[in-house]
Amino acid sequence: MKSSVNDIEIILSRLRNKLPHKRFATNLSFIKPDKEYSLVKFILGEGNQHKALISAGIHGDEPGGVETICAFLENNRFESFSEEWELTFLPCINPYGYEYGLRENQDGMDLNRLFKHKNPPKEVAFAQSVFEKPYELTIELHEDFMSSGYYLYQQGTHPEDDQLGPLILQRVKNIMPINLNDEIDERSAQEGIMVQEDFSTMDWWPMALYSLSKGTKRCLTLETATKFSMDKRVEAHLTAIDTALNYFSEGT
Repeated sequence: MKSSVNDIEIILSRLRNKLPHKRFATNLSFIKPDKEYSLVKFILGEGNQHKALISAGIHGDEPGGVETICAFLENNRFESFSEEWELTFLPCINPYGYEYGLRENQDGMDLNRLFKHKNPPKEVAFAQSVFEKPYELTIELHEDFMSSGYYLYQQGTHPEDDQLGPLILQRVKNIMPINLNDEIDERSAQEGIMVQEDFSTMDWWPMALYSLSKGTKRCLTLETATKFSMDKRVEAHLTAIDTALNYFSEGT
């Protein structure tokens, strides 16, 4: 039997300790090997003008995003945005993978390839359920153990917002180097921003494309570099989140 490397209950306890009066929406699932995991969603600033989704842990071997969401709350980063933003959080979409340090879920599925599937696994269906209303911004927190530095994907329906990606990298480079390779993960990149293909004809969809199909204005997939300390990875992601939320706040 595998030995766990992380404990999802510690993460959920940290979130509930910080938000003791907050109701957490959960979907309980019995997942092999005979353990019940909670798929969790919570919302801060409900009813505010701007709406964003921040998610992490869809790949269980990328704990930096999960830690970033905890730090965003524990360090009171939300306070700067509490008057303007309604923020929906999915702190760990793949709890089994997180506990065992695996990219895939308990059935060996890469969840970020199944958002076009007719009968998606429970974790994907739970993530899809939060798109009942369109978001101005979605932020997906990832990390890359092969990367020399930070990079990102951005897609959106308003080309004028393409400037957001370079702005994020400009801020993040003070914390972590930017991956400036012309090719990252066997795909073309320019100055730390991945060159996007036409995903509309693909047989599979990642969460980002599903997000756009549901009316999201700007979708960011942020990749921090695992080779750096957890503190640096988290701070880089926090800086990117701050930059993105401020960009849309100041644009109104």
